[in-house]
Amino acid sequence: MPIGFIPPSGQNTNIKTETGASRSELDNLQDRFEKLKLVTMAMWTYLKEQRGLTEENLVQRVKEIDMLDGSADGKLKLGVKKCAKCNRSLNPKFEKCQYCGEVNTPGSIFETF
Repeated sequence: MPIGFIPPSGQNTNIKTETGASRSELDNLQDRFEKLKLVTMAMWTYLKEQRGLTEENLVQRVKEIDMLDGSADGKLKLGVKKCAKCNRSLNPKFEKCQYCGEVNTPGSIFETF
């Protein structure tokens, strides 16, 4: 839409709705991030106190996990998981293979997100 363009009445409602939906999604992501940060900090302080770990131990472990996907980029992108029965690529949203019906249990809780 060009700058200064004023749409006829009623035609800008979709823009407001889309903006509102985007804002709501952003707020939801921010809330989830803050909760995740809180839980992560609680876990770390507990482990530090109970096991005598140091910040350097944590930094080293983060670096190791960051490299699991072959790239030290501050992100963890796990590869596509294959079905144990038919060896086809699995959709992570489904518990069963879409092709053969085999139930594929995740190897880690982090594979369920």
